[in-house]
Amino acid sequence: MLVKSLRLNDYRNYHDFYLEFDPHLNIITGKNGIGKTNILESILVVSNTKSYRCNDDKCLINKDKDYARIILKADKGEYKVVIGNKNKSLYFNNSLIHRTSEYIGKLNAILFKPDDLQIFNETPAERRKLLDIEIGKVNKNYLMAELKYHSLLKDKNRLLKEEKVDSVLLDVIEESMIPCIEIILRERIRFFEEINRYISDIYYRISNKKSDIKTVYKKCSDIKNIREKMILSKDKDMYYHYATFGPHHDDFCFEMDGIDVNNIASQGQKRMIMIAFRFAVIEYIISELKEYPIVLLDDILSELDKNNQERLLRNIPEKCQIIITNTDINKLNIKNKYKHIELKEEKDV
Repeated sequence: MLVKSLRLNDYRNYHDFYLEFDPHLNIITGKNGIGKTNILESILVVSNTKSYRCNDDKCLINKDKDYARIILKADKGEYKVVIGNKNKSLYFNNSLIHRTSEYIGKLNAILFKPDDLQIFNETPAERRKLLDIEIGKVNKNYLMAELKYHSLLKDKNRLLKEEKVDSVLLDVIEESMIPCIEIILRERIRFFEEINRYISDIYYRISNKKSDIKTVYKKCSDIKNIREKMILSKDKDMYYHYATFGPHHDDFCFEMDGIDVNNIASQGQKRMIMIAFRFAVIEYIISELKEYPIVLLDDILSELDKNNQERLLRNIPEKCQIIITNTDINKLNIKNKYKHIELKEEKDV
C-alpha cells in the first residue's frame, strides 16, 4: 500500500494543500504548530474514517467553513472523505460508499506517536478502542460482530432499565449476542497470539535489551463458557440494570519478564515496549492481509537517541512506505535515501 499524493481542503489549518510522496521514505519538517500532525491525522482519517485526536468530526473543519475534504491518491485507487457539520461522506474511486464498515481497512496505515505511552494508564475502554481499530481494519467479520454486538448491548441495557423486564425478550437478545461474542473473543485471542509471537524479539532488536515482553488479554470468558457465564450474570444484570458480562468489559496489559510493566518498567522502557507493540501490529497486518501498511511516525524519533532511531528505522519492513514528522531534519539519524518536505507556509495550488 502506497500513498502517492494528498490534497486537503479546509482541513484543520489547511485551505488548499497538496503533497506528493516518495514510495519509500518521506520526512516532513517544520516548526511546532505548522500542521505536520494534521497531515498524518488526515491519512489516518482515510484509514479509520475518524480522527484519533477528537471524537467530533467538526473539529477537523477549518474555522468558519462548512466542510473539509481529504483526497488521497494511492497505488490502489483514490480515496475521498468529505466532512460536513452534520455528516460525512466516503468515496472510493469517486463511488460513494454507504457503509463505514465497507470503507474501513481499504487503506491501511499505522501511527507511532509520542502519547502512545498513555495507553499504560488509560481506561480499559481506551485500550479496547485501540484493539478494535487494529483488528477491525483487517477483519471484516470482527468489525461486523462488534457493530452488531454493541447494537444488541444497547437494546439489552435499555431493557434492563425498565421497571418490569420482559424476560423472553431478554433471552432473545442474549442468544443473538452469543455468536457475536464468540467471533470477538476468537479474533482478540488470535490477535494477541500474533502480537506475542513478535513483540519480545522486536523489543530486543530496537532497544538492544533482552526481556520477555508479552501482552496479556483479560477476557470476559473462554469461548466455550459464554452461555454459562451469561446465565450466571443475569441476577447481577437485573440488580445493576446494565449488562455486567461481555467483551465490552475486556482489557489487556503488558508484562515484562512476567511482571506488569506499570510495576517495573521505566518511561524509556515503556516507550520501547509501545514501539515494539506497534511493530508487532505491522506484522499482524502483513500476516492477515498479505500487504504492507503505511507507517506514520509523528515526532516519535525526537524521543529517542540516535542509536535507537537507527535501530527503529532499520526494523521497519522494507516494503512499507514511511512518513516521518519532526521539527528539525538535523536531529534525525537517517542513512537511507529520503524525500524531504519542509513546511514553511501553506502551499496554495
